[in-house]
Amino acid sequence: MAKEVRADVVFKEGMKFDGVSGRAGRSVAIDFTPEGEAIDGFSPLELLLTSLAGCSGQVTVGLLKRMGLEVGDLTVHARGVKKEVHPTVLTSIELDFEFRGGRLDGPSVEKALALSEERFCPVWIMVKAAAPIKATYRIV
Repeated sequence: MAKEVRADVVFKEGMKFDGVSGRAGRSVAIDFTPEGEAIDGFSPLELLLTSLAGCSGQVTVGLLKRMGLEVGDLTVHARGVKKEVHPTVLTSIELDFEFRGGRLDGPSVEKALALSEERFCPVWIMVKAAAPIKATYRIV
C-alpha cells in the first residue's frame, strides 16, 4: 500500500518561506535572492542537494553497519552545476563521501554506495533520472 509523505511551505515575506516537516513539525528557512545578494535560508536547489546528501549518507551508514563495519564520522559534500538560463536546473551533481575514523574498507564502501544509488536511496534514484550523479569517497 502506498504511503503519503507530506511537507508544507508557509510564506513569510519577500521570497522567504518556512518549509515544515509533515512528520516532525520542524521547519527550515527557504529563501531566494539574486546571485550575490544575502540569503536567509536554503535555496530550493540547496535543499535538493541537502536531501540527496542526507538520504545517501543515511542509507550508506546503515548498510555499512549491517555489514558489521564501524562508521566514525561521515560528511557528504554535495555540489551541483546549474544552467545559467531558465530553467536553471542542475545539469550534473557530485557527491563526495568523506569518512573519518571507524573501521572501514574500500570494497565495502563501494558496495554500500552502489546499493544506495541503485536500490535504497529514493532521492538518489529520482534525481539521477534528471541529472547525472558522480559519487566518490575518501577514507581519512
